[in-house]
Amino acid sequence: MDFSTDLKKEEKKERLFFAFWPDNHLQLLLSQLVDKLFPKIKARAIPQDFLHVTVLFLGWTRPSIIEEIKAELPFWLKPEGFPLSLEFNKAVLKKRGKEGIIWFEAPLVPSPIEELLQVLTQFLTQKNVSFQAYDQFIPHITIFRHVSYKSIPESLAKQKMDLPSPFELTVDTLYLVQSELRPEGSSYKKIWACKLCSNKS
Repeated sequence: MDFSTDLKKEEKKERLFFAFWPDNHLQLLLSQLVDKLFPKIKARAIPQDFLHVTVLFLGWTRPSIIEEIKAELPFWLKPEGFPLSLEFNKAVLKKRGKEGIIWFEAPLVPSPIEELLQVLTQFLTQKNVSFQAYDQFIPHITIFRHVSYKSIPESLAKQKMDLPSPFELTVDTLYLVQSELRPEGSSYKKIWACKLCSNKS
């Protein structure tokens, strides 16, 4: 038996986060909105299929813990207040050194989502799983990374920009997503889903 190989398999970790995920129709509309608002932007665009709201980032996580999350977390989640809608009405530039990030933002956080975040942090703390907690959770969908400041529209350079047509994201499912780092950017794969309504899966 090759113990070194077994050890490597045991220590192999996955990069994970919880997310809300738009359906294909909304992702298409968002992609069209991005093209309309930022035709001359110099940045790395997030692929249409990967547009999402990050709820909580776990980072590198052991496979054994992943299975425990899948098995136990549904019993912690509460259906009260779901499904609900998040209204996104702003485009926001966040400066990150020499390059920036642009996202669509929802300014209001419904109380069921705040309670969901509390449940997730309590559950992960009890399971001794590390995570990156927000100082303040602001629902947002990142649309560009590595943004050249010289290419930013004046309407966005110094303040948040109102979207010409606000849009809503229906939140009824929590996803666990695997993130793989690649030269062209992160690639995402949904590995688990749990309904936030009365019927859990």
